[in-house]
Amino acid sequence: MVMPRGKNAARLGDVIEAVVGSLGQGKNYHGWRMVAKWPEIVGPQLARCSKAVRYADGVLYVVVTGDAWRQELEMHLEHIINAMHALRGGKAVERIVLRGGSRLERIDEQSDDRR
Repeated sequence: MVMPRGKNAARLGDVIEAVVGSLGQGKNYHGWRMVAKWPEIVGPQLARCSKAVRYADGVLYVVVTGDAWRQELEMHLEHIINAMHALRGGKAVERIVLRGGSRLERIDEQSDDRR
């Protein structure tokens, strides 16, 4: 069923953002949105070897599967940050920290441990 949009209709995302912002958690909310959007931001190839696992105090923490991919990501960090800053709320990420990891399963374990 499609609900008609009235003059005062608002997008749900806008309402959530306003509520979170009013609670003083806007930057934190946007930082965690960038964690969720990591695959979209870096593309499928880099997303297969890396995973954003945590956001805290302007820093996005990313686990990478090996040294070669870590170096590849390091070469693209400026571009990745610029891509984030172009997204709504992306400026919450001021810096990206890359951490080594041996397998994607390890990435998921580290993500669970830090939440």
